[in-house]
Amino acid sequence: MEIGVQKQTDEENQAQPEQFNKLDDSGDKKQTGYCGFLTVEYYTPYFNVTETDVISRIKATFLPFQPDFLNITKENPDLWGPIWINATLIFMITAISNLRQVDSENETQQFNVGYVPQATALLYIIAFGTPVILAIVMKILGVDLSFFQTICLYGYSMSTLLPITILCYFQNEFFLWLIIAYGVGNSILFLIFNLKEELDKLQIQKKYIIIGIVITMQLSLYLFYKFVFFSYVSEGNVETPTGAKQPGN
Repeated sequence: MEIGVQKQTDEENQAQPEQFNKLDDSGDKKQTGYCGFLTVEYYTPYFNVTETDVISRIKATFLPFQPDFLNITKENPDLWGPIWINATLIFMITAISNLRQVDSENETQQFNVGYVPQATALLYIIAFGTPVILAIVMKILGVDLSFFQTICLYGYSMSTLLPITILCYFQNEFFLWLIIAYGVGNSILFLIFNLKEELDKLQIQKKYIIIGIVITMQLSLYLFYKFVFFSYVSEGNVETPTGAKQPGN
C-alpha cells in the first residue's frame, strides 16, 4: 500500500514541471504555487524571445494599419522588448538633451545627469503602470486580454518614441510639434487597431470607454515627453530637467 502511495506521489511531482510555461485561460503563463510571482522563474518565460523576434515586433509598431502585432505575440508575450525600448529611450533622452545644450552655445555647459533618474522614473512607470491600469479596466469591461499581453502591446507601442527622440535634436518648435503629433497618431492607431478584434466583442459604450482611455493616455504621454525633456531652446535659455533655466550669453 505504501509503495502505491509513493508511486502516485512521484507521478504527480513529474507532472508539475509540465504545468510551468503554459498559458492559462487569461493568457498568462502558469507558475505553480501561491507565491510563484515572487520567483525569478515566474518571469523567465516572458524573456523567451530572440533578437529577430524583438526587431520584428518593433517594426510592426510602425505599421498601425496592419494589426498583426497582437496575433503574433498573443501566445508568447514578452517583457524583454518593453524593458529594452525604455532603457534605450533613457540613454537617448540624456544624450540628445545634452547635445541640445551644447549647441545652444551656453557658457556653463556641462553634462547633465539629471535626465537619467527623471527619464527612468517617468518611462518605466508609464510603460508598466499604464498598461496594468488599462488591463484592469478592460477586464472589468469584458476584454479577454491578460496583464502581460497588455504590457507587451503597450510597451512596444513606445518604440515610436525612438526615432522621435533622435529628431528632437533639431530645435525648431513647429518641427517638434509635428513629430509629436505623428507619434501620438501612430501609437493611438497601433493600439486601437490591435485591440479592434477584442473591442468589437463589446457593447458600443464599453468600446468607446476603452478607446477614450487609450487616446487620453497617449496624449498625456507625448505632451509630458515634449514639455519635460524637449522644451524649445531659444534666446540663450536652456530648459533643465527640473524646469529651471540656465542663463545664456
